[in-house]
Amino acid sequence: MNRVRFRPLIESARSLGQFPALWVGALTLLGFALRLYRLGGPVLRWDEGWSLAHASLPWADLVRVAAEDRHPPLYMALLKLWLLVGLPKGGITGWGIRLFSAFWGVLAIPTAYAAAREWAISWGAKHPARLAILAAAYAAVWPLLVYYGQVARMYALSALAVLLTVWCLIRSLRTPSWRWEAALLFSTLLSLYTLYHTAWAVAGVWAYGLLAYPRRWKRLMFVGLGVLALYLPWLFYAYGTLTARLGSGPGGENALLEMLSLLKACWGGLAFAYGTRPGVEWLLGGVLLLGAAARPWRRTEARGLLLPFLAVGWSIIGVAYSVRTLWFAVRHLVPASALFGLAVGWALDRLAQRAKILLPIALVLFAFFYWPSSTRFVYEKTLEVTDPFDPTEDYRYLAQHAGPQDFVFFNVLARAGWYEALRSPQDAPWFYAQRWEPIIEPMDRLIARLEAYGRTHHRLWFVFHMGDYGPNAPLLEWLDGTFYPAGGEWQGNTLYRAYATPQGAWRQAPIGQTLGYIRLESAIWTDDIPQGGAVTLALLWQAEQPISGNLAVFVHALDSAGRLVAQHDGIPAAGRAPTTIWAPGETILDRHGLFLPEGAPSTLLLYVGLYDPQTGQRLTTPDGQDKLLLGEVHLAGVIELPPP
Repeated sequence: MNRVRFRPLIESARSLGQFPALWVGALTLLGFALRLYRLGGPVLRWDEGWSLAHASLPWADLVRVAAEDRHPPLYMALLKLWLLVGLPKGGITGWGIRLFSAFWGVLAIPTAYAAAREWAISWGAKHPARLAILAAAYAAVWPLLVYYGQVARMYALSALAVLLTVWCLIRSLRTPSWRWEAALLFSTLLSLYTLYHTAWAVAGVWAYGLLAYPRRWKRLMFVGLGVLALYLPWLFYAYGTLTARLGSGPGGENALLEMLSLLKACWGGLAFAYGTRPGVEWLLGGVLLLGAAARPWRRTEARGLLLPFLAVGWSIIGVAYSVRTLWFAVRHLVPASALFGLAVGWALDRLAQRAKILLPIALVLFAFFYWPSSTRFVYEKTLEVTDPFDPTEDYRYLAQHAGPQDFVFFNVLARAGWYEALRSPQDAPWFYAQRWEPIIEPMDRLIARLEAYGRTHHRLWFVFHMGDYGPNAPLLEWLDGTFYPAGGEWQGNTLYRAYATPQGAWRQAPIGQTLGYIRLESAIWTDDIPQGGAVTLALLWQAEQPISGNLAVFVHALDSAGRLVAQHDGIPAAGRAPTTIWAPGETILDRHGLFLPEGAPSTLLLYVGLYDPQTGQRLTTPDGQDKLLLGEVHLAGVIELPPP
């Protein structure tokens, strides 16, 4: 009796085409669970730090940086809103930032079902619901999509956008209406403004629309003109960056050979052959070929298959071409992978039509080959970083050395993002002065920005990834000659530099005294400094004879009892004028800055001297003094005067 009663339910459960809403709901929950698993670890990667910093910028700077970056601005704008609205109470955490991408990845699962079902119906599939459920299962569990559904970048959103474009395009062509055409306009723009590489997949989708529905070309072209009208302004705005990057690789025959050499890598990327058991590319290819040969083709079916063929094929060619500007990265194939799921679902559905047992066999094989990657590699995020790094390094250093009255500049946004993730209101705020890949700002723009900030912030820190190497050197040279070095040091491959900018009234004193065989002609320094401010000091040195040793300068601010309140030591002219190169009679301008602590005495005495860094021995005056008194520094209200 019970067996007869439950037989219809049992038979229905054996068919994926039954209860589609139940299947899609279950797959969406599964995809959500896979993306939540270990979402907070590992630590934020380099590109994720960039995302956080980029999204934390003011709106105008967010758009400007996007125009010079490798990606358009939409994801960063949405992430900024997420940071403002979605995370204000719990603060910024890796889990919270990545949840934003997980949301788009999960939303792609029912969208994949809707797009695949509409596509299958359009060419008369025998079991459109089953095919669509298989495509949704692909979107839920495919390692490439799960991986980038956990990374705080734009790739999960790009997958959703191209699936949405497919759904809207087929609906607008099958049942024309202005609502679906408006949706197609929106989804196409969503794709293009999220990731440049979606252009290849979107082009394939639109080409399919023109080929499969030639009678609808006028309506499609009308929508296309709307897309161009709303996207061309961005292309014009980012034109310089795009042309520079596309023109930076090899051309002619070399470019073609490089593209061909990347085809295998692209196939391996689509198959996500990372951490899997060997031969997964052959398994995937075999499933597609067996599915194609499982039963005779119909003309409408062949026409329908143009959609994934064009979208994926053009994406591979486009990624292989554009990779000449940098390097191959599997993340660029995420939009194509989303549509590749249509082909995988189609092949699995055809296998099931041939013999129902073939479908579970194929699924078991997929699970066997992908299990190591899906359970370990996907969650380790090793594709996002190539070298060991500590994302807390900058925060730990700056929290110890800089305070809320200071201001920090980063030469690359990725490190700024790591700092922002840990920064509290008691830590120094930050901005950018980018002189490292992928953005190297022109010096004239940086100078204007830094001069403006130097007038309002008098204690500046700079974090130089890779130190004074390459494009960092001109900025460091300008800083050393414009502001007043106040400290800093190397930590690994990062150079931290502190600078003071003038505040208060300038005081000048002729000194004319000698330390050893070096004469201090004169000194000029700022006075009437506010509490927690900075003293800026310029010294004029002159050697009386050649100097064989490399000497360092010290500047001390002492209280009335002789206790040290602030100091700065360094090779003259920020290390650019070591004493070994001084010519007799040559005048050397030497700048120094002193960061004053909160609660410093209202009057300080300013001393300078010279010493051997190797031995610590100081040079002395003819009467035996080992330092020179310049004068007093007073802490008072801010008096802004231009330097003499």
